[in-house]
Amino acid sequence: MDVKRIIIYTILFAITIAFATQGFQEFQNQSLLIPFGVVLGYFTIFFIVATIIKDNSIVDMGWGLGFVFGSWATLLTTSSPTILSYVVVAFITIWGGRLSYRLIKRNWGKPEDFRYAQWRKEWGNKVVITAFFRVFMVQGIINFIVGSASFYVIKFNTFDFTQNTQYLVYMGLLVAVIGLFFEVVGDEQLRRHIKAKTRTLMDKGLWSVTRHPNYFGEILIWVGLYLTGATLINSSVSIWFYLVLIVSPLLMSTVLIKISTPLLEKHMSKYDGWEAYTKRTPMIFPWGSTK
Repeated sequence: MDVKRIIIYTILFAITIAFATQGFQEFQNQSLLIPFGVVLGYFTIFFIVATIIKDNSIVDMGWGLGFVFGSWATLLTTSSPTILSYVVVAFITIWGGRLSYRLIKRNWGKPEDFRYAQWRKEWGNKVVITAFFRVFMVQGIINFIVGSASFYVIKFNTFDFTQNTQYLVYMGLLVAVIGLFFEVVGDEQLRRHIKAKTRTLMDKGLWSVTRHPNYFGEILIWVGLYLTGATLINSSVSIWFYLVLIVSPLLMSTVLIKISTPLLEKHMSKYDGWEAYTKRTPMIFPWGSTK
């Protein structure tokens, strides 16, 4: 591994530790070091299995459950969880469990995804160590950073039914539920369309409102969960650190909009009617631009 990548991974790891320790301020009971270790351990197990079966693409199947394990590790290390703690853990468990189940059902028994197969060829005899850092550890770190805002809500929220911040919590949960609706319904509509074997562009239902209803839904989920952290303002988490935690939904949104969407749109563009579809249907946000 070259020096440049070692420096990048070191910086990335240090940033993640900062998220786990409230900016290097808390390293004991007030930290998320245990959930962070659980998430990395979880992705390490996936790496071992992937190395044995020679299929690094299984990491995608485990993405959703990474948040589930992180949220439960946080809950089990929380001394006084509130009802909001349990609600957030339950929501993440439903969302993450469904996502991983869907990907496992779709990809089980299939060859290694072409992207990972290509990387395997490029990395040659260094594929094991390279995949460990560039695939599994990087995804583990991103998984934890995206989930960190929710983990802090689980561990430190001060929710009760007498605070004014309760209304922000309700709004956040509503946004997250709407996001889950878009993701679940969008995926199901696409599944039925593919099952029909029409080999045509999917532009009905939620897909007529946005070209990527599942991505739009996931963005809403993480924005909504971040908003439930309004009660952190009255906790041991500083307001400045809570503002920093907005990286959670921003990072997920950036990955989906800048990386996942262009790759998928390149695949979708082969269908007849694609150009007309892009002109009448917003790319991600129903109220946004078509570009």
